[in-house]
Amino acid sequence: MTDAQTAGRYRIGLDLGSTASKGVILGPDGTVLARDIVPSGHTPAETAARLAARLADGLDIPADRLGAVATGYGRNMARLAQKKITEITCHAKGVLHLHPDAGSILDIGGQDAKAIRIGPDGGVMDFAMNDRCAAGTGRFLEVAARRFDLGVEELSAFCQDDPVGDGDGPELEISSTCVVFAESELVGLAARGAPPRDALRAVHRAIARRVILLLKQVGATEPVYFTGGVAQNETLRRAVAAAAGMEVRRAASPQFTGAIGAALLA
Repeated sequence: MTDAQTAGRYRIGLDLGSTASKGVILGPDGTVLARDIVPSGHTPAETAARLAARLADGLDIPADRLGAVATGYGRNMARLAQKKITEITCHAKGVLHLHPDAGSILDIGGQDAKAIRIGPDGGVMDFAMNDRCAAGTGRFLEVAARRFDLGVEELSAFCQDDPVGDGDGPELEISSTCVVFAESELVGLAARGAPPRDALRAVHRAIARRVILLLKQVGATEPVYFTGGVAQNETLRRAVAAAAGMEVRRAASPQFTGAIGAALLA
């Protein structure tokens, strides 16, 4: 469409992830009018339709003024979207909209992790993704939290009494790169009387070691902006920054950068 044709249009961006689906509606001036997040469930088409309806609830927007783009794992099933665009492109667009100084992006979701290097012109120069193993993803944190009867949202606060790597005693380590074996290591640490906080700090360091391989693979440049639901974990952000020796910042609205980017591209 030309600029004249898109003027005055409202745009919906849907990021249909493996665990959670996020959506935003942008007004004609780019202002976020609504945003929401729901569990992804098993049927991306129904999730997309339900999420769009929730977003539009209370907004009097004519159907002919709506443009929709879907991204994420379930994007190809979103029948209401006029376009389906990869999450790499949408995350880059969303992060650059919020943070024009971004050099690279680290996105960690429930089932995958990816690193994206941004070029001087704002385009994607390179990217790397880990979507074949749960190590280095939110799933690893979920397994660890459950082992110690914590909610995944409690992990960061539980570990923050001592910054990662600054404890008085010897640091515990988890060496396995597989979540199944890493959980066995956690069981072993608990059996030997390891304090839960120390064991969970080891989990954060293990994830950090895994994801910095992605940053190295793409030749990441600073500042690195951290996105995805896992970006809300401050302990992990610090662990990644320490392991990478780079400036790692949490993006504004880290769960919604993909949806914002999708809406901007609608």
